[in-house]
Amino acid sequence: MSWAAANLRGTTARCFRARCLGFRVGPWCASQQENPGCGPAPHRTLRISAAVSAGHNKWSKVRHIKGPKDMERSRIFSKLTLSIRLAVKEGGPNPENNSSLANILEVCRSKNMPKSTIETALKIEKNKGVYLLYEGRGPGGSSLLIEALSNSGPKCHMDIKHILNKNGGMMAEGARHFFDKKGVVVVGVEDREKRAVTLERALELAIEAGAEDVKDAEDDEEKSLFKFICDPSSLHHVRKKLDSLGLCSVSCSLEFIPHSKVQLADPDLEQAVHLIQALSNHEDVIHVYDNIE
Repeated sequence: MSWAAANLRGTTARCFRARCLGFRVGPWCASQQENPGCGPAPHRTLRISAAVSAGHNKWSKVRHIKGPKDMERSRIFSKLTLSIRLAVKEGGPNPENNSSLANILEVCRSKNMPKSTIETALKIEKNKGVYLLYEGRGPGGSSLLIEALSNSGPKCHMDIKHILNKNGGMMAEGARHFFDKKGVVVVGVEDREKRAVTLERALELAIEAGAEDVKDAEDDEEKSLFKFICDPSSLHHVRKKLDSLGLCSVSCSLEFIPHSKVQLADPDLEQAVHLIQALSNHEDVIHVYDNIE
């Protein structure tokens, strides 16, 4: 057995022991010192965090229930339209030459977005709208990044500032430092042969495909997924490799991933839900990223 395989088995065993004790395997730790038994694989480090108690990990569930699940179809399509416009702005309207656009169109089709709505978004002038990234501080010292595409930068800035101030937040420089821009490949928990993919198997495939992390997640219909995190430059390579290994990739994109998270007390958690929902409901906002655990 190779050293890397032996190390991976040790990592996986700790994952499942944590689950058996009632913990949820969540985001991955930043250093080997925090988890001495988890050593780096050659040329790459696959990391795992200390397990987080389920009682203190309410954020994903609360946000999931009160966020996208309550968002009407037209609102979802509106956000996808913004994503299409941004992809066209950055790489042109031809999905064959614009992989970001091709990925977004995949998501649009999976959400049953009308073809006419997609075509209208593709025809919007490339130079129309400006990309904006706002930094904010939320309840309990949480950090927020707000992506937007707007035809009026000053108005959008005023609106975002007002929403933050009204809901326990504020504009704050420095929030960007709590996030890394990463490639994210979303994969189903069944392979092409309809066999369940375990966390142990996902960890093995992550190393083989060149990914840095694997996170368990849920979509807006509460279906379980895996997120393979990688360097932005290797995003499409990792996706192709995972597909070639028999997995079913759902989408791939560039996202801001927090490398430092905060736990919030229940009152702050509830206020954060309302803040992020209010920001997400703004017509120019594409996505709101947070570092809440």
